[in-house]
Amino acid sequence: MLPEELFRVLSSRLRIEILKLTGARPMSIGEMVSELGKRGLEVKYRESVYKAAEKLVFAGLVEKYYDSSQKHIVYVLHRTCMKVDLKSGEISYS
Repeated sequence: MLPEELFRVLSSRLRIEILKLTGARPMSIGEMVSELGKRGLEVKYRESVYKAAEKLVFAGLVEKYYDSSQKHIVYVLHRTCMKVDLKSGEISYS
């Protein structure tokens, strides 16, 4: 992923809030919608949260998996730290 693509992914308040939520614990889309509302970020459509979460998955920042105990797909923060070298354009994660 190029730095400009990563910055585009991180340029959304919704996606930043999803990173915070999934950093606390694995969450389903429905749980995210509920928690986002509690944080004052009203989401009109569940699909908006789904699309935002999927962009984070594509960027490698969030993972998704089927949680058999909850019987649905959950998302969890995959990367807690990243470094972008603006000179070379390299992105490293830890």
